[in-house]
Amino acid sequence: GVGCEAPCADGQLRLVGGNIANEGRVEICLSNEWGTICDDVFGSVDAQVVCRKLGYLTTDALAFSSAHFGSGTGDIFLDNVGCSGTESSLLDCSYVSGNSISCTYGHNEDVGVRCQVNATGVCTYGDIRLVGGSNEYEGRVEICINDTWGTVCDDGWGSHDSTVVCKQLGYAYTGYGKYYSSAYFGAGSGKIWLEDVACTTSNTKLLQCSSSPIGEETCSHSEDAGVGCEAPCTDGQLRLVGGNIPNEGRVEVC
Repeated sequence: GVGCEAPCADGQLRLVGGNIANEGRVEICLSNEWGTICDDVFGSVDAQVVCRKLGYLTTDALAFSSAHFGSGTGDIFLDNVGCSGTESSLLDCSYVSGNSISCTYGHNEDVGVRCQVNATGVCTYGDIRLVGGSNEYEGRVEICINDTWGTVCDDGWGSHDSTVVCKQLGYAYTGYGKYYSSAYFGAGSGKIWLEDVACTTSNTKLLQCSSSPIGEETCSHSEDAGVGCEAPCTDGQLRLVGGNIPNEGRVEVC
């Protein structure tokens, strides 16, 4: 017997190696053959074009380098991809191909993307909530993926990650959001959607942050991550902190 694949058209894309349909290694079809793309200079704008081509939202499209979703095989078709973000196909962007490709580490540089999907009802893709805290501003972090709430593993979880959670929820924080590990607010159930989260100060949503492939699940719920934020405040609002009576203390402004 033999195993073949369906015919593909030049410029057609697919995502391979992810645990959900909207993320994975980017593969492109040329001359009825699938190949990968080198990660040299490939960024979020290029990822937007991939997501648009595949029918996903372009908002918060995220690019991954260094074979994040595993190394492909066969040809590396494109390198030095440079899109403006308005293109409908990667083949409309600038790129080099053929003998001009200089992907030093081969398939170890295969590029991947994560796209966002439209809300379908139960919860909005990428939304987060806090569960199990003593008030609405603290708790176990849960995130909605494909209409299902799941938790976040505490591997690598820190102050930058908790701050992004507070930002996304519209809550305040002093310096950084407080971060908690080891299921401090109780163990969740069901899916563990994210682990190895690594946010930066520029991120405003948890799914903008780098992480292991969604749904990798090498953690247990005893490692569920949590955060502590503060009630929202308005610009110019003041408070007094550190005094022994309400009418004295360090002045802090929102």
